[in-house]
Amino acid sequence: MNMPALKYSQIHQGFYTFINEDVLPTCGIEVNVFWQAIERMIADYSNQTSEFINQEQNSQLAANTKIAPVIDRQQLIQAANSKWTSFFEAPCTGNGETETTSKAYLDKHFPLATGSHADVKNYVVYYHHLLAFFDDGSQSGLANPSEFVALCGHKCSPDSIVLQQTQTGLHLEMVFDRKGARGARDCAGIEDILVESNDCIVVDFNAVQIDGESKIQAYRNLQSFLRGDLKTVTIVNGQQTICRMNNDVTFTDVDGDDYCIENKSPIRIRCANQSLATEFMRDSKGALAPQVIIDAVVTSLMLRKAQGTNKQTSLLLERGGFTAKMMESINEMFEA
Repeated sequence: MNMPALKYSQIHQGFYTFINEDVLPTCGIEVNVFWQAIERMIADYSNQTSEFINQEQNSQLAANTKIAPVIDRQQLIQAANSKWTSFFEAPCTGNGETETTSKAYLDKHFPLATGSHADVKNYVVYYHHLLAFFDDGSQSGLANPSEFVALCGHKCSPDSIVLQQTQTGLHLEMVFDRKGARGARDCAGIEDILVESNDCIVVDFNAVQIDGESKIQAYRNLQSFLRGDLKTVTIVNGQQTICRMNNDVTFTDVDGDDYCIENKSPIRIRCANQSLATEFMRDSKGALAPQVIIDAVVTSLMLRKAQGTNKQTSLLLERGGFTAKMMESINEMFEA
């Protein structure tokens, strides 16, 4: 294997090319500055691990966290596309949810000023307000009118309406179709209720094989995932199927302007186990570099590029955590 040489280290050729051609140009960091900095960081880590990793810290994940191996493109796409969940299919609502339960959910989170969503026969938008009409001809707005934020379709007969919880800022979309399987049975023609979540996605490097090509592919997957253009292509019986990350969704707000909801969730990138080494770099004695440092540096570079589109990103470890000194060392690369 041809490995370019640094002052004290050797580098995997594929990794060297990938970083120089695909990563550094997007970050504004000079090639020599980067390689000298990572060489020093690896040497410092080998000499004094405790200054980089806090072994006593335990990174706890919330129960609803979605974990996706970075090497598995399909799982990454599924995690990204689970930001919106049908109320009728969500695990938290149980099996066989009825119309009554869905209306109780609406009454709890988006109550009307008078009456219940269970008795609504039609929803219309009048100027900036959502109005619910009942069977006797009476009407009611929302108890908190500002919770109505957008719609799709005509105000007199919307295809969907979008509500936003005041406390969480999360959205709910009521989809109407009086000819649909569920909408035909619903008194208001509600076909579906889509609930937005803000569940964290953990992109996990722990399952990645440590050979060079697998690792580089994992980094490429992460790049595409952070850009939002990750996709898979499969061919079954001559038919091609493309699976993509969902785009942002756009509705019409109360003033007639576009109302865009981004398809982005909080992202945490879990670096490889501290005990693993990688063939990407070898020191002057031929010892393999710690994989956790390579992961931390490379993913930090990618996150730096992605910060403009999703600022809810961070690094973590399965056991322990990166110290402030470690993050300062990485930030010094950006400032050099």
